[in-house]
Amino acid sequence: MSPGGHPLDAAYRAAHYRIETAPPLILRIGQAHPALAARFPHGGVFLTACNPRSRRLRPAANARRMRALCRAVERAGHAWLPGRGLDPHGSWPDEPSLWIPGLPLESGLRLARRFGQNALVWCGPDTVARLVWTGPSPTAQARHIC
Repeated sequence: MSPGGHPLDAAYRAAHYRIETAPPLILRIGQAHPALAARFPHGGVFLTACNPRSRRLRPAANARRMRALCRAVERAGHAWLPGRGLDPHGSWPDEPSLWIPGLPLESGLRLARRFGQNALVWCGPDTVARLVWTGPSPTAQARHIC
Protein backbone atom coordinates (compact mmCIF):
# COMPACT_ATOMS: atom_id res chain seq x y z
CA MET A 1 0.00 0.00 0.00
CA SER A 2 1.21 3.51 -0.76
CA PRO A 3 2.27 5.65 2.23
CA GLY A 4 -0.72 7.99 1.84
CA GLY A 5 -3.30 5.21 1.69
CA HIS A 6 -4.68 2.93 -0.98
CA PRO A 7 -3.07 3.16 -4.47
CA LEU A 8 -6.49 3.65 -6.15
CA ASP A 9 -7.30 6.56 -3.84
CA ALA A 10 -3.88 8.07 -4.52
CA ALA A 11 -4.32 7.70 -8.30
CA TYR A 12 -7.74 9.39 -8.27
CA ARG A 13 -6.41 12.22 -6.12
CA ALA A 14 -3.38 12.77 -8.39
CA ALA A 15 -5.44 12.86 -11.58
CA HIS A 16 -6.24 16.05 -13.46
CA TYR A 17 -9.89 16.58 -14.38
CA ARG A 18 -10.05 18.75 -17.51
CA ILE A 19 -13.23 20.60 -18.48
CA GLU A 20 -13.19 21.51 -22.16
CA THR A 21 -13.93 25.22 -21.92
CA ALA A 22 -12.02 28.04 -23.60
CA PRO A 23 -9.52 28.10 -21.99
CA PRO A 24 -9.78 24.63 -20.44
CA LEU A 25 -10.28 24.36 -16.68
CA ILE A 26 -8.22 21.74 -14.85
CA LEU A 27 -9.69 20.53 -11.56
CA ARG A 28 -7.33 19.16 -8.92
CA ILE A 29 -8.65 17.37 -5.85
CA GLY A 30 -8.50 19.51 -2.70
CA GLN A 31 -7.87 22.76 -4.56
CA ALA A 32 -10.17 25.74 -5.06
CA HIS A 33 -10.76 26.81 -8.65
CA PRO A 34 -11.83 30.48 -8.66
CA ALA A 35 -12.18 30.53 -12.48
CA LEU A 36 -14.92 27.94 -12.06
CA ALA A 37 -17.05 30.30 -9.93
CA ALA A 38 -17.38 32.85 -12.71
CA ARG A 39 -18.75 30.31 -15.20
CA PHE A 40 -20.45 27.80 -12.89
CA PRO A 41 -21.46 29.56 -9.65
CA HIS A 42 -23.33 26.51 -8.36
CA GLY A 43 -20.45 24.10 -9.04
CA GLY A 44 -21.15 20.74 -10.58
CA VAL A 45 -20.09 17.14 -11.04
CA PHE A 46 -17.26 15.70 -13.12
CA LEU A 47 -18.09 12.13 -14.13
CA THR A 48 -17.18 9.39 -16.59
CA ALA A 49 -18.85 6.16 -17.61
CA CYS A 50 -15.57 4.62 -18.81
CA ASN A 51 -13.71 1.72 -17.24
CA PRO A 52 -16.27 0.77 -14.55
CA ARG A 53 -14.76 -0.18 -11.18
CA SER A 54 -11.36 0.81 -12.65
CA ARG A 55 -11.33 -2.15 -15.06
CA ARG A 56 -10.09 -1.15 -18.49
CA LEU A 57 -12.55 -1.65 -21.31
CA ARG A 58 -11.95 -1.43 -25.03
CA PRO A 59 -12.38 2.05 -26.55
CA ALA A 60 -15.59 1.04 -28.38
CA ALA A 61 -17.19 -0.18 -25.13
CA ASN A 62 -16.20 3.03 -23.34
CA ALA A 63 -17.63 5.10 -26.22
CA ARG A 64 -20.98 3.27 -25.93
CA ARG A 65 -21.01 3.85 -22.18
CA MET A 66 -20.27 7.57 -22.64
CA ARG A 67 -23.10 7.92 -25.19
CA ALA A 68 -25.44 6.29 -22.67
CA LEU A 69 -24.26 8.68 -19.93
CA CYS A 70 -24.82 11.69 -22.20
CA ARG A 71 -28.36 10.49 -22.98
CA ALA A 72 -29.10 9.92 -19.27
CA VAL A 73 -27.89 13.43 -18.36
CA GLU A 74 -29.86 15.02 -21.20
CA ARG A 75 -33.04 13.05 -20.34
CA ALA A 76 -32.74 14.37 -16.79
CA GLY A 77 -32.73 17.90 -18.23
CA HIS A 78 -29.11 18.80 -17.52
CA ALA A 79 -26.57 20.43 -19.79
CA TRP A 80 -23.03 19.09 -19.91
CA LEU A 81 -19.61 19.94 -21.28
CA PRO A 82 -17.03 17.43 -22.45
CA GLY A 83 -14.14 16.68 -20.18
CA ARG A 84 -11.25 14.30 -19.81
CA GLY A 85 -9.72 12.57 -16.81
CA LEU A 86 -5.94 12.65 -17.16
CA ASP A 87 -3.28 10.61 -15.39
CA PRO A 88 -0.25 12.92 -15.05
CA HIS A 89 2.00 9.86 -14.70
CA GLY A 90 0.76 8.32 -17.96
CA SER A 91 0.06 4.85 -16.55
CA TRP A 92 -3.71 5.04 -17.15
CA PRO A 93 -5.33 6.11 -20.45
CA ASP A 94 -7.21 9.41 -20.69
CA GLU A 95 -10.90 8.98 -19.92
CA PRO A 96 -13.60 10.91 -21.75
CA SER A 97 -15.79 12.52 -19.10
CA LEU A 98 -18.56 15.06 -18.59
CA TRP A 99 -18.76 18.23 -16.53
CA ILE A 100 -22.38 18.63 -15.48
CA PRO A 101 -22.81 22.16 -14.11
CA GLY A 102 -25.19 22.62 -11.22
CA LEU A 103 -25.87 18.89 -10.81
CA PRO A 104 -26.52 18.14 -7.13
CA LEU A 105 -24.11 15.72 -5.49
CA GLU A 106 -26.79 13.10 -4.77
CA SER A 107 -27.88 13.09 -8.43
CA GLY A 108 -24.26 12.71 -9.47
CA LEU A 109 -23.77 9.79 -7.09
CA ARG A 110 -26.85 8.04 -8.53
CA LEU A 111 -25.42 8.39 -12.04
CA ALA A 112 -21.97 7.26 -10.93
CA ARG A 113 -23.40 4.14 -9.29
CA ARG A 114 -25.59 3.42 -12.33
CA PHE A 115 -22.51 3.49 -14.55
CA GLY A 116 -20.35 1.43 -12.18
CA GLN A 117 -18.00 4.20 -11.09
CA ASN A 118 -15.97 4.10 -7.88
CA ALA A 119 -16.09 7.87 -7.39
CA LEU A 120 -16.82 11.24 -8.92
CA VAL A 121 -15.45 14.75 -8.56
CA TRP A 122 -17.81 17.32 -7.06
CA CYS A 123 -17.35 21.07 -6.74
CA GLY A 124 -19.74 23.09 -4.63
CA PRO A 125 -20.10 26.88 -4.73
CA ASP A 126 -16.75 27.16 -2.90
CA THR A 127 -15.11 25.70 -6.07
CA VAL A 128 -13.04 23.15 -4.11
CA ALA A 129 -12.79 19.88 -6.07
CA ARG A 130 -13.68 16.95 -3.84
CA LEU A 131 -13.32 13.25 -4.56
CA VAL A 132 -16.55 11.55 -3.49
CA TRP A 133 -16.67 7.75 -3.37
CA THR A 134 -19.85 5.94 -4.39
CA GLY A 135 -19.27 3.48 -1.54
CA PRO A 136 -16.62 3.06 1.15
CA SER A 137 -13.29 4.48 0.01
CA PRO A 138 -10.51 1.96 -0.67
CA THR A 139 -8.55 3.48 2.24
CA ALA A 140 -11.44 2.86 4.63
CA GLN A 141 -11.87 -0.68 3.28
CA ALA A 142 -8.15 -1.40 3.77
CA ARG A 143 -8.34 -0.22 7.39
CA HIS A 144 -11.20 -2.64 8.06
CA ILE A 145 -9.28 -5.53 6.51
CA CYS A 146 -6.14 -4.99 8.63
